Amino acid sequence: MKPNATLLKKIDGRLTYLPFESEKSGVFVDFEGQKLMHRVRDRAKVQSLSKAVGLKKQKDLKVFDATAGFGKDAFFLASLGCEVRLLERDPIMFELLEDGFSRARRSSSRTVVESIERMSLFEGDFLKANLQNGVWDTVYLDPMFPKARKSALVKKDMQVLQTLVTDDGSGSQMLAHAKRFARNRVVVKRGKSSPFLSEAEPDIQYFGSSHRFDVYLSRA
Repeated sequence: MKPNATLLKKIDGRLTYLPFESEKSGVFVDFEGQKLMHRVRDRAKVQSLSKAVGLKKQKDLKVFDATAGFGKDAFFLASLGCEVRLLERDPIMFELLEDGFSRARRSSSRTVVESIERMSLFEGDFLKANLQNGVWDTVYLDPMFPKARKSALVKKDMQVLQTLVTDDGSGSQMLAHAKRFARNRVVVKRGKSSPFLSEAEPDIQYFGSSHRFDVYLSRA
């Protein structure tokens, strides 16, 4: 089904995307969600991401999230003290993120407010983005995973993201582009059994329960 901007609707004060014209199918960006906040509090469970971006060796990292999506990984990194710039190319996804940012800034949670203050949001295509060479310690890429054989294996927000952003085969270009601008490393999030992006073997890998992080160290 082709995405339709008219399927954006305010529900309970949150801008919601209804890909199948049903409120049950609706998704929104929520930086105060119970699952995300549990993830922030229980940091040991997602230490693979923090290690992958280089937080073990350096604090106050500057991270460029080139494929923002719902912004969950970016928010987690910001909660650890990273300065994160998010880039999103899909206009509907960008609107959802803007709304999520706006609500987070008004949150009663100090953790949410402090984390969102370390995040900045921009709309655009990563391959056309004018990045500042040497400024970003880590460039983070989360390109689309190959679609799972069983839809039950794919979470609802990922299913919806697949209706908005298709795999256009630009992964190889994205990796090469990221390597030009990352001061220390490029981190690529992949499905646990997905092939390497651009068939390039990473220098380091960190594994989660259903995915992995492929790390490409800077040669500069």
